[in-house]
Amino acid sequence: MTAVQALVAMGTFALSVLAPQLGVDVQSLGLLGSVMFGIGALSSMMAGWAIRRFGDLQLAGLCMAAVMLAMLCLTVEALGVGPARWSFWPAVFLLGLSFGPETPASASVLSRVTPLARRPWIFSVRQTGNQIGAIFASLLLPLLLVQHAAWPFALVAVLALAVGAWCLGLVRSDGGAPVAPLSSGASGLPELVASPMLRLLTLTMLVYMSTQVCLNFFAMSHAVRHWQLPVPVAASWVALMQAAGLVGRLLWGRVAQRPGVSTVRLLGGLGLMIGAAGLPLFLWPGTPPPAALALLFAVVGISASGWNGVMVAEISRIAGSMRAGAVTGAALLFGYAGIAIAPLAFAAMGSAAGTDTAFAVLLGMTGIMGLTLLLRH
Repeated sequence: MTAVQALVAMGTFALSVLAPQLGVDVQSLGLLGSVMFGIGALSSMMAGWAIRRFGDLQLAGLCMAAVMLAMLCLTVEALGVGPARWSFWPAVFLLGLSFGPETPASASVLSRVTPLARRPWIFSVRQTGNQIGAIFASLLLPLLLVQHAAWPFALVAVLALAVGAWCLGLVRSDGGAPVAPLSSGASGLPELVASPMLRLLTLTMLVYMSTQVCLNFFAMSHAVRHWQLPVPVAASWVALMQAAGLVGRLLWGRVAQRPGVSTVRLLGGLGLMIGAAGLPLFLWPGTPPPAALALLFAVVGISASGWNGVMVAEISRIAGSMRAGAVTGAALLFGYAGIAIAPLAFAAMGSAAGTDTAFAVLLGMTGIMGLTLLLRH
């Protein structure tokens, strides 16, 4: 499941990381991101039905097929076939179809094979796939692009094919997804509406995911355009943020499974940490010195990209193993809908007032949400 998420991340990051070299401006990047996550929101809502219809491992394999097809579209365009930028929209559509159901499918698999006490740790290990994919995309894909425009996308397509075949190969040795009672339905929305804690976690997920996606989509462009950093230097700072996120996911997963630790309070503290590090980073007058960039990007990464596994594990715990996929998909409907709007809103605000102001508003909201979690729990 870690490899599945890594390939989804590599596919989505291929557009954002390579955007400056491909001549994609902030407004176009925001629109592409919003459409991708909007499709992801709708497809995540169908995850409960798809798991019941096909199985969770099979659904993970289908997500890999969508990534492969998206990258093949971009590869064909990079080879000079067809009009300029024709492949962006089909690729975004396919990436959205892979992005949405991937987490519910993984949650369903891991909930039935992982003991309850170890779920925060195991889910956090699985979530490191996002950082692994992002780091490879940030460092490796720009280097391949220099060699040939098609190489980055072709590599991701081949890897997605291999991981998809791996998922389907595991079906024979796996017991299969649990079958929920027919009366429970395919959607997890009823459980979400009935549980105050699930509603609170869903709202938190919406805010945190919006911040995370805008950091992933726009930090590179901000560093190049606002701080006037060379593309390789900017890419190295983005890679540092992603590497810190990988450490954070493992760290917070370990912390969350310790006896007496409140997962909700941990998530609230991470929201405060995101705001406390992100605000000085993006409001720094001029270009921050390397020491400040290193420290603040590391803290932002360890917090803004470190909460996901703990959140998904907590939602799955409340939902129960038979409904983990459906309820996680329902929660992600709102999270993905939020991040579908967030890049557009960020791009509009960035064009009007600057990306530093847009980051300040978003990070301030994240800190307020973290404080709310601490006060409400």
